[in-house]
Amino acid sequence: MADDSQSLIFQTNKHYKLTLLPLHIRPSSSSSSSHLLCLLLMDPFFPSPANFVPLSPLAFFKRAAAVYGGRPSVIYGSRVFTWSETYGRCLHLASALVHHFHISPGDVVAAMAPNVPELYELHFAVPMAGAIISPLNTKLDAPTLSLLLQQLHPKVIFLDSDFLPTLLQSLSQTYGNSIQFPALVLIPAHPDTPPSEFLDYNRVLEMRFDEFTPRTNSELDAISINCTSGSTGLHKGVVYSHRAAYLNSLATIFRSGICKNTSSPVFLWTVDMFRCNGWCFIWAMAALGGCNICLRNVTPDAIFTNIELHKVTLLCGPSTLLKMIYESSSFNNCKPGFLRRVDLIVAGALPIDEILTKVTELGFNISYGYGMTEAMGPAMIRPWKPNFDEETVQFEDLIASLEIDVKDPSSMESVLGDGETLGEVMLRGNSLMSGYYKNLKATGEAFSGDWYRTGDVGVKHKSGRIEMKDRAKDIVVRENGEGAVSTVQVEAVLMSHPGVAEAAVIGERLCGLVKLKNGSRASAEEIVEFCRAHLPEFMIPERVVFGDLPMNSVGKVQKFIAREKAKALNTNNTI
Repeated sequence: MADDSQSLIFQTNKHYKLTLLPLHIRPSSSSSSSHLLCLLLMDPFFPSPANFVPLSPLAFFKRAAAVYGGRPSVIYGSRVFTWSETYGRCLHLASALVHHFHISPGDVVAAMAPNVPELYELHFAVPMAGAIISPLNTKLDAPTLSLLLQQLHPKVIFLDSDFLPTLLQSLSQTYGNSIQFPALVLIPAHPDTPPSEFLDYNRVLEMRFDEFTPRTNSELDAISINCTSGSTGLHKGVVYSHRAAYLNSLATIFRSGICKNTSSPVFLWTVDMFRCNGWCFIWAMAALGGCNICLRNVTPDAIFTNIELHKVTLLCGPSTLLKMIYESSSFNNCKPGFLRRVDLIVAGALPIDEILTKVTELGFNISYGYGMTEAMGPAMIRPWKPNFDEETVQFEDLIASLEIDVKDPSSMESVLGDGETLGEVMLRGNSLMSGYYKNLKATGEAFSGDWYRTGDVGVKHKSGRIEMKDRAKDIVVRENGEGAVSTVQVEAVLMSHPGVAEAAVIGERLCGLVKLKNGSRASAEEIVEFCRAHLPEFMIPERVVFGDLPMNSVGKVQKFIAREKAKALNTNNTI
């Protein structure tokens, strides 16, 4: 070996790993030449089916059917399935995909449905067929859906019948009269859904091939493609591997504390399954052999009824779930402690303490998370505690599945842990996306510097706690040294006002754009005073204007349009 600096060389053949190991023994002075002595080791250790099995959440599913076969897996109204039954249905569906729809490994199968048993089953059946599941946001309009379908080119689309008009419109825009029109399978939205010209989900189950064996996937193969919300631009397809899904599902179990009080968790589906595969709870619940309570529509009454009926132990969703529970008639009719303790995990900025305290008193243990589609959901979760004291918080309170840091985006050096120095929140670890589907440029930019760059601005506290402040494009830094204004935090307070339906904050002078609820007569002065009671003075909006906010098809405020509208605001405080 000519270069002494080369410390290890690995050469692998069919049977042995040959390791060339330098001893770095300096020859005696009497030697005529200097040589590096090497020891050739023949190490008969190599991967085999006995010691290497590709990681995939499908392993959870197979085990659940074998170990928890008689336990309930999915409950949806009067429909109840066991793990054994769910596994059998998925096996039948996967065989139909392969033998009747000619699905090949790597093909994309899209699904557009609310949180119903069929969408849960597709998350197992599609990868059992060697294909990639792509759950679509049910709030997409036809033009946006058409753009996604052009990118995904699904071979089969499973569709809840309620969304058929939207999909047909998008398909006509995408394919026209093309012969590559994907196969369409309808999931009946209701028992009395009339027959149609398209295949029915239950009919596809009957098209099973009895001798089918699930296909084997590499752990680096794609299992899912989830679409971003498009809040910072066009929707992108985010690819998850079998390996990442497996590891993040296990991390989700620890992160959520779902087993801390029970060995038989009951999960209420208030988080959309199309959001990061339900934050990976779809697969995590299979690992635990728990029970999934499906909800077609998330309402306060449905939440309270199912919690009592099925002894729910955990539910998740956006932070707006807290306000919805707080304002519901069910809540108002309940006394403190009415519910047995139920864990509730939300993502996004928290509302004001009054809402959090009341919901906690009712019986909910509130935790809040930070994450994104690229991190497969919340990467970090911490419990909400009243009278939070940064000086006494323990870093162990943070349960992260990834390495998380706040860095200077130019130098890539970690910022000071002083709670003030701003930097970009960055992630690194095994439970991140593989990349953006058919978009190598965006993937390279996202992973530049060997970290995933979130585009979020945050700070790091002395305790080690990471605090996300805002999107880099939205944060407002005051020139007078008062500090950085998190528009996310201001928006959360605005949304906590009982008369506000939607809110956004833009501009260095903090302009609050507000859409009032029907019947609300709140004035700009009233809303500013409400903010003053819950925010430091430098974060209070200088102006509040009323009107409809520019939203994309999935309900995200398009701030780049809002900024343009703000330039033309009328003097009567309306957009």
